[in-house]
Amino acid sequence: MNIIQEKIQTFRFTDRFMDLFLLFVSARLAIIAERVLHSKSWHALDPQSFHFAALFIIFIIWLILIQLFESDFIYRRTPVWNIIKTTAIISFIGVTTTITLDFLLKMDLFNRSTIGFFGIISFLLLLLKRGAMKYFLSSIRQEGFDPKNILIVGSHKRAERIIHEFKEHREYGLRIRSILDPDSSRIGMAVDGMQVTGDMSNFKETLKDLDIDEVFFALDLNSIPNIHEIFTYLDTIGVSYHMMINESVHTYSDKHLNIRPVSINYYGMPMLSFHAIKASHIKLYIKNGIEKVFAVLLIIFSFPVLLLFGLLVYFTSKGPILFKQERVGLHGRKFYQYKLRSMIVDAEELKEKYAHLNQQSGPVFKIKNDPRLTRVGKFMRKYSIDELPQLFNIILGSMTLIGPRPPIPSEVSEYKDNQLRRLSMKPGITGLWQVSGRNKLKDFDQWVKLDLEYIDNWSFIMDFRIAVKTVSTVLSGTGI
Repeated sequence: MNIIQEKIQTFRFTDRFMDLFLLFVSARLAIIAERVLHSKSWHALDPQSFHFAALFIIFIIWLILIQLFESDFIYRRTPVWNIIKTTAIISFIGVTTTITLDFLLKMDLFNRSTIGFFGIISFLLLLLKRGAMKYFLSSIRQEGFDPKNILIVGSHKRAERIIHEFKEHREYGLRIRSILDPDSSRIGMAVDGMQVTGDMSNFKETLKDLDIDEVFFALDLNSIPNIHEIFTYLDTIGVSYHMMINESVHTYSDKHLNIRPVSINYYGMPMLSFHAIKASHIKLYIKNGIEKVFAVLLIIFSFPVLLLFGLLVYFTSKGPILFKQERVGLHGRKFYQYKLRSMIVDAEELKEKYAHLNQQSGPVFKIKNDPRLTRVGKFMRKYSIDELPQLFNIILGSMTLIGPRPPIPSEVSEYKDNQLRRLSMKPGITGLWQVSGRNKLKDFDQWVKLDLEYIDNWSFIMDFRIAVKTVSTVLSGTGI
C-alpha cells in the first residue's frame, strides 16, 4: 500500500470514527430528550428507554448505510444539496430499519419516542459534521491533511497521470514539490500545469532542500544510468519510493533484500513500493493522536511546575524564560524547539570557547557540569523539567513524545548519508537512546544505532516500555 492509499484509508478511518462518536452522542441526547418529555430526571439511564445493545445495532446499520451511500463520497466535490439528501436518506432508512428489527425480534430495545428523537438529532449532527468537513477540506486544499512532500521523476504520460491524480486529491496533503527528468532538454516543460525543474544531477540536492518524503518514478528506469545508486541512496537516507515495475527493479530487489517491495496497482499502473520504515501510516497516525492527547494532559497536570520554574528562571537570571532553538525534524523539516531556559543568555556564543571540553564524538556538543548552566538550570536539567515546554511541540505536530533526538542544523550538515535515516521518523522528547544510558554514551555512532534500532523495530509496546523507563529515569534525577 503506497502513501496516498494509506492516507485515504487513515482519513476514512478517522471519518467513520467521528460518525460513530456522533451516533453515540445522538443516543445520549435522545435519552435526555425522551426523559424530559416524560418529566423524568434527565441524567438517569433507563434500559426501557434505550437499551445499551441498541447502540451496537445502530452502529452496524449506520456503517452499512454510510458505506452503501457514501462509498465514492468526496467532501470537496459533493454539492451541499447532495450531502443533505444523502444524510437524510441514511438517517431515515437507519431509523426505520432499527424500528423494524426491534419489532420483528420483539426485544424492546427502546421507546418509540427515544428512537424518534435519535433520528432527528443524528441527522442534524451528521449533517453538521459533513458540512464542517466540506468547508475545512476546501479551506486546506493547498496544504492538505498531514502534508507530505512528493518528488516526481519523469515528465511523460505516466508522470502526467500521477500528477493529475495527486492534484485531484490535494486535501490529502500530497504536495508535489518538484519534477525531475533524466532528459535535461525537458527542463522548463509543462506537465499537467507544472514545470520540470531539473534533471537527475539535481536529485540529491532536491531531496535535501525540499524535505522530500516520497519519490515516485514515473518513467522507464533504464533511462536513468545510475538508478541502482539512487535506490541505494534512498534506502540509506530513509526516503520511501515507488516505481513502475520493470527489469531494473527486480534486479535491484534481488540484490538488496533489506527492504521488501510491496506490489500494488495504482490508477491502473502496476507499481512497486519500497517503504523506508516498517510502521504503516495508519499506526503512526494513531501514535501521534495518542501522544497529542497525552501531551495535553501532561501540560494541564504539569502547569504548576511550569509556572513555578518559569518564575524562578525569570527572577534568578537575566534573559527570557523560554529558550527557542532551531531543530531538524522529519526528512529535514526545520522547526523551533522550546525549553525552559537552563543556561545563561549568551550560552550559544560561548559554545566555541568550551569546545575543547566536549565529551562526545561526532557532530554533537555535550559537557558534563556545563559551566554555562544556571543554578536553577542545573536542577531543571537533573529532573528534565526544562523539557516540559516541548509538549507544545507535540501539539503543533513538529515532534512526538517518543522518537529519535531532534538535531540542530549544524549537526545535520555533518551527517553521513546513513546517519540521515534517523530523520525518517518525527523526533521525540524521549526515545531509546535517552533511556539507554544517554549520559554514558560518548560515541555518536552509538546514538545513531539506537535511533535506527527504534525506527526499524518500532511498535506500540516498544513506546510503552520507553515511556515507563523514561519515568524511572526522570525520577532518578539522571535526566532524559
